[in-house]
Amino acid sequence: MNDITYNKVIEHVGTHKNQMLIFVHSRKETAKTARYVRDKALEMETINQIMKHDSGSREVVKDIAENATDKDVQDLLPYGFGIHHAGMSRADRQDVEELFEKGFIQVLVCTATLAWGVNLPAHTVIIKGTQVYSPEKGSWVELSPQDVLQMLGRAGRPQYDTYGEGIIITSQNEMQYYLSLLNQQLPIESQFASRLVDNLNAEIVLGNVRSRDEGVEWLGYTYLFVRMLRSPGLYSVGADYEDDDALEQKRVDLVHSAAAVLKKAGLVTYDEKTGKLKGTELGRIASHYYITHGSMDTYNKLIQPSITTIELFRVFALSAEFKYIPVRQDEKLELAKLLGRVPIPVKESIEEPHAKINVLLQAYISRLKLDGLALMADMVYVTQSAGRILRAIFEIPLQKGWASVCKTALDLCKMAEKRMWPTMTPLRQFP
Repeated sequence: MNDITYNKVIEHVGTHKNQMLIFVHSRKETAKTARYVRDKALEMETINQIMKHDSGSREVVKDIAENATDKDVQDLLPYGFGIHHAGMSRADRQDVEELFEKGFIQVLVCTATLAWGVNLPAHTVIIKGTQVYSPEKGSWVELSPQDVLQMLGRAGRPQYDTYGEGIIITSQNEMQYYLSLLNQQLPIESQFASRLVDNLNAEIVLGNVRSRDEGVEWLGYTYLFVRMLRSPGLYSVGADYEDDDALEQKRVDLVHSAAAVLKKAGLVTYDEKTGKLKGTELGRIASHYYITHGSMDTYNKLIQPSITTIELFRVFALSAEFKYIPVRQDEKLELAKLLGRVPIPVKESIEEPHAKINVLLQAYISRLKLDGLALMADMVYVTQSAGRILRAIFEIPLQKGWASVCKTALDLCKMAEKRMWPTMTPLRQFP
């Protein structure tokens, strides 16, 4: 991929003198790709085709490079390459954006945040690789069609170009998919079935659905229902429902299954004979804080009147929201170091994903610095959800009338919000 990228840079920037954006999918990869193309250009003696030759441009670039705080920016800017990602300081990002916008640098290697956040078009756009890391799933997934179209939408500068060029570098297996994405209209499929249980709970809490029949009617207004009629095979609408044009029985089955799951988790009361549905206090908490039924079931079982702060951290780590976060091989050393620095002991070994979630929350409260970029992405994902999850954990004992557990849970909420332990000085909460 790097060689193809180099060839395209020389063709579009060197020969046609056009500006180019190269999208990569991790922060580390921005500097890595820019450095590879730069080193190859130096080796092949083509670097002069990329760099600006007038002394004014070189002076401006040199001046900004010297004042940059990021070492990669200092290293790459003098050769006409810029990098841009969310891990850089705001000042460095703005400097790089300005240099590219004014044409002082010709090549900018960046992450997808630039496509969504900053209006910075170029004549040519390269998407280098189509797999991006998803913290939610804990693995590499294909780019979404929206991301691809958003990145390619940066190709072609209004007022300057009559057309733009977009290049996708992907594997042979995925080529057909991206061709069809650009040339055909693919139907948008519904993902509602995977979230039906939690959405039904929200409707019950709001009072919109009070019985199974009302649930069936509500399901008839969804896009899932439209797609089930159009593509029955994709949504497990088998031969049993052949004579049912309005798919009423299928909708009854879906609502019944979802209500049974909610009843088992204690989020609703469900009378299977009459079909009557009524929300419980736990269901209200789940709906209010956007907690999945799986997590609520876990909290309800594990939170007992005698629970301690150590156990509450463990309960938080067992949330279904974090089930896709794995422990990667290259993180184990850093996690082991963090484990020795956090104040609350962790029962599980560092091989367990629950231990990692626990350590990351404590590291966030302790304001510890992390080295690994993937670990930072996971910490952001964990801490973004921490506030609402901990509030839900606090409301469960509050509703049950367990005062001491309430106090422990509320302390934990305050720790996460203010990023300080109770033993620290109160002045820590001021910036």
